[in-house]
Amino acid sequence: MKIIPIQDAFKEKFTRQEQIKKLEYHAAGHCVHIGKLSPGCYACFVPDPHCGNFSFGSRCNLNCTYCNSNKKERDLTKKEIQQRKYYILQKWTSPTFSPSRISFSGGGEPLLYLDLIDEVMVFYHDLEKYMNKKPWYYLYTNGILATNDTLLRLKDLGFDEIRFHLGASNFSNRVYAKMKKAVCYFKAVTVETPVWPLHRKKLFEMLPIIEDIGIKHLNLGEIEINAFNYDRIASALPGSKIYHAFEIHLYGEGLAYDIIEEIVKKGYSYSVLDCNCFVKMMQRGHAKNLRHGDVTGLCAKY
Repeated sequence: MKIIPIQDAFKEKFTRQEQIKKLEYHAAGHCVHIGKLSPGCYACFVPDPHCGNFSFGSRCNLNCTYCNSNKKERDLTKKEIQQRKYYILQKWTSPTFSPSRISFSGGGEPLLYLDLIDEVMVFYHDLEKYMNKKPWYYLYTNGILATNDTLLRLKDLGFDEIRFHLGASNFSNRVYAKMKKAVCYFKAVTVETPVWPLHRKKLFEMLPIIEDIGIKHLNLGEIEINAFNYDRIASALPGSKIYHAFEIHLYGEGLAYDIIEEIVKKGYSYSVLDCNCFVKMMQRGHAKNLRHGDVTGLCAKY
């Protein structure tokens, strides 16, 4: 792989954005989208020290080429989970404790840790009476383990949204069928999947399918490169380009904007977020502590 100057990568992004007249911009330009985003995305673009994400470990039932998770990472121990709960318990004594979202994402496949998710959700529901509002709860899954019984269990646990990583299953028809069931149980069902160049054809085939299913939101992720996926990606895409913007990213040759243009052309109803390097800068860098302009009305209301 070849690293290219950030000027080249940024110029291409901005040029492609300018070509899509229906794009909307929030959070000082870090948030580029069409339509109202999921409430779960709100905390990515505003200071929210109370929002939380739980990742219990790195175990997964699939093995994506582009996965940047350290698969040797151990699971959280019971003691560590109790310590996290105690830390949260300390924070709720503050009158301002009002997390906008609680998510279960990252590392491995969350549904392999369903009993631990159950425990944490019960804990949060016990705290809700001390909060100013109920958080938006969502879970990110590759969908393989999302049986009807599991979806119903997640619904009973109070989840508002389920996000499906379709690329992980190579856009499996089985996962599409599970998404169709999920829209009956949750306020919002989202597709959040990377713009992996080798999935180009399947990504375009996905667009009318998720419209028919009733998906509310589509988040197009930019692939991040690190020590755990560099060799695999270099082998799969030997001529690919990467660039450094807070972290190392795969240069997608405008694939995300090709997809967005198709969505605009066909008039599909779901929102689209260009979840690229600029979003990651806000999520993880110092920018997360700053309010970058007015984001009123950014997210859908449910």
